Amino acid sequence: MTSDIYSKTSQRRVAAACIIGNFLEYFDFALYGFFAVAIGAAFFPGESASVQLLSSLAVFGVAFVVRPLGGLVFGLIGDRRGRRTSLSLSIVLMGLATALIGVLPTYAQVGILAPVLLVLLRCVQGMSVGGEWGASSAYLIETAAPGRRGVRGSYPSMAAALGLVGGGLLALLFGAVLSEGALASWGWRVPFLLALPLAVVGLYIRRQLEDTPVFQALESAGGRPRAVWRDAFSRHHAKALLITFCFSWICGVGLYYLGSYVVNYLSTTVELPRTEAVLLASLGLAVYAVLCPIAGRLSDRFGRRRTVLFGCLGHAVLGIPVFVVLSGGNPVLVVLALVVYAVFQAPINANTSLILIEMFPASTRLTAGSVGFNLGVGAPSGFGPLIGAALVVGTGLDFAPGFFLAGVAVVCGLILWRLLPETAGRDLLIEHDATQDAPRATAAAAAAASREVASSS
Repeated sequence: MTSDIYSKTSQRRVAAACIIGNFLEYFDFALYGFFAVAIGAAFFPGESASVQLLSSLAVFGVAFVVRPLGGLVFGLIGDRRGRRTSLSLSIVLMGLATALIGVLPTYAQVGILAPVLLVLLRCVQGMSVGGEWGASSAYLIETAAPGRRGVRGSYPSMAAALGLVGGGLLALLFGAVLSEGALASWGWRVPFLLALPLAVVGLYIRRQLEDTPVFQALESAGGRPRAVWRDAFSRHHAKALLITFCFSWICGVGLYYLGSYVVNYLSTTVELPRTEAVLLASLGLAVYAVLCPIAGRLSDRFGRRRTVLFGCLGHAVLGIPVFVVLSGGNPVLVVLALVVYAVFQAPINANTSLILIEMFPASTRLTAGSVGFNLGVGAPSGFGPLIGAALVVGTGLDFAPGFFLAGVAVVCGLILWRLLPETAGRDLLIEHDATQDAPRATAAAAAAASREVASSS
C-alpha cells in the first residue's frame, strides 16, 4: 500500500468499493419485501393469498438465520486471506444469488424444486450479507485517515439506508407503470436482475484495491496468530461478544423498523395510501442517511460510548411517543416523528461498525466479532417487524410497536452502559483486551501511528 492511501482519490475509491456492497445487500432487502406478494404467488401457489405471503416472508427470514454462519466463514477469510478477498467473494455471491432469483422457474413450471431453489438462494444471500458488513467495515476503518474513523465507519449504515430507498422507490415505480398482471408474471423479476451489473462494477472496483495497511502489517510480521473458528466462541471474548450482540441488536431492530416495518405500518395499521407510505418512509430513510456521517463525526469528538448510549436513551424514552405520533397519520407529523427517530438511530448504527472493528484484536478481528454481531442483527432483529405487527394485533393499540423498540433499547442500553468500553483512539494493530477502556490517544500520536503503518506497508 503506497503512502497516498490518505489522498482524496484513494479515500474515494475505497469508499465507493465498500459502499456499493452495502447498498446492494439492502437494495435486495427492500426488493424482496416489496415484491413478497408476487413471489409468494409464483413459488407457493394453491394456497390463500395470506398463506402465500407468509410463506414468502418465511423464506425471506431464512437469510437472517444463516447470517451468523456467513459472518464466521467470511470472517475467517478476511482474517486469514485479507479484507479485499472477503469483500470480493461476498459481493460476487450476493450479486449472483440476487440475479438468479430473478430467473428462477415458478412452482407451475418445476414443482417443489422452485421453492427449494428459492430457499437455497436466500441462504447464499444470507451468507454473503453476514460477511459483507464486517469486511467492508474493516476495510473502511483500517484505511481511514487520522481522526476520520467515525465518518468512514458510518458509510455502511448510510449505504444501507440508500439501498433501502433505492429498492423501495424502484419497486414503487414498477408498480406504477406495470399492470397488476404484468408485475405478477415478470415485472417483479427485472429489479432483481439489476443486482448483477451492480455486483460486476463493485467487484471491478474492489479488485483494484490493495489490502489495508493493518492487514499488510500483520502479514509482514512473523508469528501472528492465525484466525480459527474457535476464536468466535472463545471464553476470552465472552464479554466482548455480549457487548457486540447488544449494540448490534438495537442497531438491527431500529434499522429494520425504519427500513421495512414503517412502510407496512403506515399502509396497513394507519391506512395511508401505499404510495404515500413509501414516500414518507423513504424521506425518513434519506434523513437518516444524511445523519449517519454526522453521527460518525460526533463519535470522533465525543467517543463511541457516549454516542451509542445517547441513541439507546432516545429510543427508550421516545420510542413509544414516536409511534403515537405515527399512528395519527398526519403526513407532516409523520415526517417529524421519523426525523426524531433518525436522530437517535443514526448514532447507534454509525458506531456499530466502529466498535466492532476497534474492540477486537487485528489478527482475529472479523472472526471474533462475527458471531455476536450477526446474531444480534440476524433473527432477533429480523423478526422485529413481525413482533411489532403482532403487538398491534394482540393489544389493539396502534402504537404498540414502540413497546418492543423501547424495551430492546432499555435492555441493550443498560448492558452497554455497564460493559461498553471507550474504543476511540485505539491503535488498530495493538492486541487490546477487548472489554477494557482504551487510553485516549492524542491527535499527534494517532497521526504518527497511522503514518508508521502506511509507510511500513
